[in-house]
Amino acid sequence: MKKINKASKLAQIIMRTSLIVSIFSSLLLSLVHASEVKGQQGLDQQINIHVKNVSFNQLLREIEQKTGVSFVYTNKENVLKTVSVNIENKTARAILTPYLQINQLALIENGKQVLLKKDYSIKIIKPSVLVGYVKDKANKQTLPYANVTVKGKNIKTTTDANGYFVFANLTDAKVTLQVSYIGYKTSEFVVSLEEGKTTTSELLLEGASNNLDGITITGIRRGEAVALSNMQNADNMKYVLSEEQIERFPDATVGEAMQRVPGVAMDYSYGLPRNIIIRGLDQSLGSVTLNGNRLPSTQTNSRDIDLNGILSTTVEAIEVNKTLTPDMDADGTAGSVNIISKTPKIGSEQLQVKGSFGNNFLLSKQNFDGAFNYSKRANKWGYLLGANYSNTNRGEDRVSYDYDTFEINGVDQVLLANLGLEGTELNRENIGLQTELSFFPNEKSQLFFRGSYNKFYELQTRGTKNYNIGNYSNLNTVTGLTIGSSGSPRDYNRDLFSISVGGKTVLKEWKANIDLTYSSGLYDQPTYYDGVFNYSNLTAGLDAANPSVPQFSFSDASDVNNPANYSARTYNNRLQNAHDKDGQGSANIYRIFNLGAKNSLLFKFGGRYRYKEDDHTRDYFQYTLKTGTLSLSNFLSDYSRDDYFDGNYNLSGAIPNGYLVEDYYRANQDLFQGNETFTRQNTDPDSYTGKENLAAGYIMGKLTLNKLDITTGLRYERTGFNYNGNIVSFDDRGAYVSTVKVDSKSSFDGLFPSLNLKYALDKQTNLRAAVTRSLSRPGYYDLVPWQEVETRRKRMKIGNPNLNQATSTNVDFLFEHYLKSLGLISGGVFYKDVSDYIYESIYLQKGGQFDQYQVTQTVNGANAQVYGYEIAWQQQLTFLPGFLNGFGIYGNYTQIQSKFKVPGLVSERTVRLPAMRPKVGNASLSYEKYGFSGRLSLNFFDTYTEELADTEANDVLEKRRTQLDFSASQRINKKLTVVMSISNINNAQNILLFGDGRPSDHKYFSSWGNIGIKYNPFIK
Repeated sequence: MKKINKASKLAQIIMRTSLIVSIFSSLLLSLVHASEVKGQQGLDQQINIHVKNVSFNQLLREIEQKTGVSFVYTNKENVLKTVSVNIENKTARAILTPYLQINQLALIENGKQVLLKKDYSIKIIKPSVLVGYVKDKANKQTLPYANVTVKGKNIKTTTDANGYFVFANLTDAKVTLQVSYIGYKTSEFVVSLEEGKTTTSELLLEGASNNLDGITITGIRRGEAVALSNMQNADNMKYVLSEEQIERFPDATVGEAMQRVPGVAMDYSYGLPRNIIIRGLDQSLGSVTLNGNRLPSTQTNSRDIDLNGILSTTVEAIEVNKTLTPDMDADGTAGSVNIISKTPKIGSEQLQVKGSFGNNFLLSKQNFDGAFNYSKRANKWGYLLGANYSNTNRGEDRVSYDYDTFEINGVDQVLLANLGLEGTELNRENIGLQTELSFFPNEKSQLFFRGSYNKFYELQTRGTKNYNIGNYSNLNTVTGLTIGSSGSPRDYNRDLFSISVGGKTVLKEWKANIDLTYSSGLYDQPTYYDGVFNYSNLTAGLDAANPSVPQFSFSDASDVNNPANYSARTYNNRLQNAHDKDGQGSANIYRIFNLGAKNSLLFKFGGRYRYKEDDHTRDYFQYTLKTGTLSLSNFLSDYSRDDYFDGNYNLSGAIPNGYLVEDYYRANQDLFQGNETFTRQNTDPDSYTGKENLAAGYIMGKLTLNKLDITTGLRYERTGFNYNGNIVSFDDRGAYVSTVKVDSKSSFDGLFPSLNLKYALDKQTNLRAAVTRSLSRPGYYDLVPWQEVETRRKRMKIGNPNLNQATSTNVDFLFEHYLKSLGLISGGVFYKDVSDYIYESIYLQKGGQFDQYQVTQTVNGANAQVYGYEIAWQQQLTFLPGFLNGFGIYGNYTQIQSKFKVPGLVSERTVRLPAMRPKVGNASLSYEKYGFSGRLSLNFFDTYTEELADTEANDVLEKRRTQLDFSASQRINKKLTVVMSISNINNAQNILLFGDGRPSDHKYFSSWGNIGIKYNPFIK
């Protein structure tokens, strides 16, 4: 050991002596006859250096090999641990300079020999921060999703939804920023920085000149530029509708706007889109969020949201995410719809006032809507207030058909058993309130409070007649016919409420944001009065030559329109309430690492926690008169539709007034007795309470390698739930026996990796690919441990707390080319392999207490595959001459196939997924010039399976549908615009058929239209 220590000391003495000699010699030579020219020849040579995470010594050796210089230093001077350099065609001196400054090292050059020594006179540069906004030069409106690059360095970013950007850790006194945006000239800006401080800059872009008289980048064109820029710069595959684009169509609600998106179809309610279907998968396999936070349900039993309840005037943009990244919730197998609320823009004051009135041509009733949205953003404070209202009248003429097996001349035939005529008048009121208050303590931080309330109230007035056939004498004569007549008023409240507080900031090179949100969804039906009056034992002629509009003929003696012939002994009313409440919090932290001239890495991590309470109460009562009957003559309404269903029927006369029946019951309750079996069977199985909690965390990175972006990472989610329900039993005579309360606890979790690739062929063209994992949670009611057992009929319906979440592996490829004239051409293919697909099954129980019972239950099925392709083209035809250059094209088409195996009562079969539209598309022709904007739009879907039955012949199919709409606006001046629209010009209808071609359901809506104004006094 002593020898080693002596050797070590000797080595130190030799090294120090050598260093002193070297320093002395270098100083002497530099003072006497140092050759400056030779020194410059060494370090001033242009070289290429490509090293990653190497020691500073290794970097010096690389420079020595490429320049021929020799560095002299000690480990004391060499203080850097590791460095990464990826530079071409720069001098060795320029490459070394930033590392020398950071570590206070000086160069002493003597020919080919370069001495490194500590120089404490060198000042360490404190990094600066640059924040700013990208705006339209003409009107100072912010430009979201613009590309901002620090020229000469691999530092780039994309502005956020408010056109805001931030660069941290800048060491230069001046930087040159290069800004590009679709529809605008690419521009450069030189910005001076103050060391160690934050500099704010406003970058103004000029619209690309097309030299076409009457066409500008403002208004609708600007909205397209915002949407296209968001899509082009996104890490995932998405489609974006801007506020201005939504206004181009006659779409009053988010549901109506969604049907214009490629790959999207809608489920209709009374002629209006309600639930979204993305790439053939219904809303239960996707999610709807507001500013990134999952919205609670406004439906009963499911997680779905009625998109009729959100007015389009309350939103700034709608994003449809077709692939997921790890920082997004994993419940998006179908896709994720993110609604972005309005927000105040920097340096602007806006007041948007809209008002219109119109008419529903089926009912000849008027519609009205209005909107008031004010926002202002100064340096420190921003605020927004919005009030939006819509009062519309809708109508639906509906004919429904049921069938049974009848014996005629000894031969069994499937014939019409019931014909239902249901005329519905709907009055809908939508209220959308929103507010935001933001505080900006400095240029790098924001604190915000946001609140929104959407109320959707619908009052339905119905007139119904059902013709129930007892038997057939022959194909043209029916006997034992009963006509049931009812007037059933009912209403719905669907309310969405959300408040959020949060903030974002920049801490040195790290960026962080946090969000705390409370939201609730309410479904409330306080009114449902159903008094059914019957006229029985009738004989009628039946003409079914046209099976869609079969006609009954009665003798004059029957007098089917005389209310005195109708009587009732029972009366039903119902109360229903579902309340879904969420509390959730999320946090995200990220940083960009510079890996060289053309490479960088964004590292991001975060998580979310959500606590949910969901309850559903359904009270369904039936009351029976103790003696006697009620005569319809005393409860008659004035409902009358002599041109019902396009003149094929007369739905007038002998229609009761449900309000009068309810009033009579309340005033004479002692005359009635409750039907416990009916009440318990229709109340207890449907009532439940539940709690859920979600915990999620993720880690992700975005690696940029010149033109290739690789976004990948891993997300973990765990969902725990606790539901309480009821087991309801009936005896072999069908009478109610008992209700037993039960509860269940369970959970499911999983890891969800994802990979999104984007390769830029050029500045306008991307190739994208993605492989992702996602989940779909069962509906609330499906998880409840309820049972309804009918011993007499050997049937039972049951919940399934043992359900697992469905998971999916998704593969996507997409080509997208962005046109300089504001447009997009894209095409892609996709494939989804869904495990544990959730669907409603009907099967025979084998063994056990309920052997040979027919069971209806939601179950996890075999794997389901969904695959298809989609294409889209939108472009302003500005290359055409004269008048023609105002035209524009918007079109998209999606074709989808799917298959999965289901067990039937007869045999297993392979089918398409229910609700999947195999073909979906939009096509529209627009014209925009000299302040005029007009658009003729077509939306269509092909025939699809609406509902699976035990056999293919009994499956319910919805027939293909095409709807034609028109909308237009004319700008009177910069502040005032006149708008008009008409929807369903071609009177598109919803027609359902059974698998063998028999009509099942037919709904008729006619058309509706509006005309109004938009006014913005602060527009420039």
